[in-house]
Amino acid sequence: MRHADNREREKEILGLIIESYIKESRPISSGFLCEQCRLNCSPATVRNIMLSLEQQGLVSHIHTSSGRVPTKEGFKRYVESLTEEEIGRQYPVSLESYALVDSNIDDIISFSLDNLARLSGYASLIAVSGREDSFSYKGMRFILEQPEFEDIERLRHIFYALEVRMGDFQHLLFDCFDEKMKILIGDDIGFEEISDCSLVISGLRQKNLGLSLALLGPMRMNYAKAVSCLNSVRNQLKEAVEGYL
Repeated sequence: MRHADNREREKEILGLIIESYIKESRPISSGFLCEQCRLNCSPATVRNIMLSLEQQGLVSHIHTSSGRVPTKEGFKRYVESLTEEEIGRQYPVSLESYALVDSNIDDIISFSLDNLARLSGYASLIAVSGREDSFSYKGMRFILEQPEFEDIERLRHIFYALEVRMGDFQHLLFDCFDEKMKILIGDDIGFEEISDCSLVISGLRQKNLGLSLALLGPMRMNYAKAVSCLNSVRNQLKEAVEGYL
């Protein structure tokens, strides 16, 4: 029983570290968690749990700071723990109506990309197959707002992946035309240029048309919000496309 309790406490602390890191974009200390999250335990207890998480490779310790930052494996563990019920409750999404655009599929797709980027705060991407194969993206202004990409070299890598390796990116999304949500973190994306990013993908297929929507952001992405926005926009896009096929 005690082992199960410890695992639950570790899961709780890891979640709080990641959610705090998403908001603060800086290493998270035990003192910060105790003060901001009102934990029912001492900073010493939290430090011991954080040490255990570090030994498991889920967080790392930056020596210039007393805090920890999540690792790729930590983010993956956190993402695996998210449930659809929690995501929907935390991030309800209010969508604009497609009545605002002209009634053709190209305009609907463009509107969906704009809507997805605006709602999520990340870059939105789409690959289309079945009419003319195409790949497009919007919302790079949101990438520019992320502190991770104040380094111009890291930003250049993103544009290189999207522009120079556009065909590879398109094929990556072409593998995701089903509605199952796919979350690729870090080098799991398969692009060295954006190994410090994450990609959330979901698609749909209607008759001879395949669409794959995605969100691209830093590894410090708000995954629950990204999944909620992507689900909502994909479902709305699916209903709209059904009316034109």
